[in-house]
Amino acid sequence: MRILYDHQLFSLQDAGGGSRYYYELMHYLSTLNGVSTELVLGMTANVFPFRQLPPRKARITACSAPLGPSMLRYALNEALGNSLAAMRGTYDVYHPTHHRMMPLARARRIVVTHQDCIYERYPVFRYAKQVLREKKLLFAKADVIICISDSAKQDLLEFHHVSPAKTRVVHLGFAPLQRSPAAAQQLRERVKRDYVLYVGKRTVHKNFVRFLNAFCDAGLPQQLDLLLLGGGPLSPEESALIAERKMRDTLILIPRVSDEMLAEAYAAARLFVYPSLWEGFGIPPLEAMDAGCPVAASNQSAIPEVCGDAPFYFDPEDEESMQHTLLQAVEDGEARQRAIARGREVVARYSWEKCGQATLDVYRECL
Repeated sequence: MRILYDHQLFSLQDAGGGSRYYYELMHYLSTLNGVSTELVLGMTANVFPFRQLPPRKARITACSAPLGPSMLRYALNEALGNSLAAMRGTYDVYHPTHHRMMPLARARRIVVTHQDCIYERYPVFRYAKQVLREKKLLFAKADVIICISDSAKQDLLEFHHVSPAKTRVVHLGFAPLQRSPAAAQQLRERVKRDYVLYVGKRTVHKNFVRFLNAFCDAGLPQQLDLLLLGGGPLSPEESALIAERKMRDTLILIPRVSDEMLAEAYAAARLFVYPSLWEGFGIPPLEAMDAGCPVAASNQSAIPEVCGDAPFYFDPEDEESMQHTLLQAVEDGEARQRAIARGREVVARYSWEKCGQATLDVYRECL
């Protein structure tokens, strides 16, 4: 079986959950007989070691990128990808990595992965209309649509005219983050008090502003810092809110972090908070649970499906609910220990091997 993945996602990001997903799929498939994969990365600076995959099993076309993630890099890689796909004949499966298909790629079957309907639910994002048009065309051409959770599947059926018969649910996998004494020392130099941890982007559906207000109104800055990891620098609006809430001395931002730093931050946090309004899956709560960190999380979308009964849950649209849950998760020692123990049981359900095998089953089923 020959499987083609394309450049799209990797032209637009050098790291992230989507990149990890396709790397882990290719890594798993490279261990099997009778399966070969091809990936046209083109110009790239992706952090995942695609080029270390065994070349007889995973054919990678890539060169170092003089350009950062951008539409220019996308356009150049699209030209390269189309040319190579046209030369290399017909694949058994073409699995596009984003919202479009390379027009010159030929395959017996098209399989796509549906992550979420964030653009549909929150059409304030740049290029939202274009993305929705592209998704509509892609879903119409796909032979099978893999949904990363039952919640993601229900979103797909709600917003797109897709037959349920061509959908399959395959949960994402999980792999523990590697810890590092050097990263732990760097963290101790930046954070002097116990802290609550928030990880990742702070876009509208991530619900950061409501969480920040709940954190302050619960009185938590008196005893705990708030550590923000990743997500880039603060916006002017975020800076103004932090000044208004008098949190300049208790909020610590590290805008870009390594996986080792992230692992150490989870392990040392008093609490990890995931206040998102909507997610298709949700890897960060699993990372926190694996590190033995209690989780307080939104009770909406895929989060309860993925995390089970391990987190302290709150209504993400109700600040009072969030305040109450944050205080309980910080102060109730017995409940915290139950959450930690249950979290480790939940994490054990997920692996990239399971995800890879289930995805391969989908490929085989549709041929």
